[in-house]
Amino acid sequence: MTDDARSIDIDRQITALTEIVGALATTVSQLSDRVEQLNKANRSRDQGDSSGSHEPAAWVWFSAPAVAEDDTDTTDNPRTTVDDFVAWYNITYVGIEGSRAKPIPGCWRQHPGLAMEVATLAFSWREANIGPAAKPRDAQYWHHQWRPGFIDRLNREWTHADCLDSEHRAVGAAQRPDRFTLAEKKLPVEEDNT
Repeated sequence: MTDDARSIDIDRQITALTEIVGALATTVSQLSDRVEQLNKANRSRDQGDSSGSHEPAAWVWFSAPAVAEDDTDTTDNPRTTVDDFVAWYNITYVGIEGSRAKPIPGCWRQHPGLAMEVATLAFSWREANIGPAAKPRDAQYWHHQWRPGFIDRLNREWTHADCLDSEHRAVGAAQRPDRFTLAEKKLPVEEDNT
């Protein structure tokens, strides 16, 4: 092989290697961008950032319950989220006549233990089913573990049978105001002078 042929062959090899390295650099850049997107999503989720997607996951068969942060007219009040979840739960998860799957009674706020559990049930459902971090395994775990455990405690520990029949009867811990109501009572009401 002549020196000119070797030089041409080396130039071709350099060009081919340059194209390969360029393609690899593009791939690395794309992967780096994707890693940054995932890190940003995880940071937002860990910090409770509500600017992420509030879309239900593909497996959420019915419209998801409304939540406070989806309504720009609210003050992002968690009570709205829990109230909407209770209404949605009661039209979705009621079982056959005589089953343990009862609706959450209207007096749920008057039973402190039940109110605490209803709130965590609402937000755990949301975590498992809404937004980019939702996972079908978590959703199934919610159905298999959390919801049945909640129903068992609802029927045995938090309420009287009368409550489940829409006639509240005080049992267990005494009713008390939630922290949001207490905070509202301490703050002066601002008047709109416009």
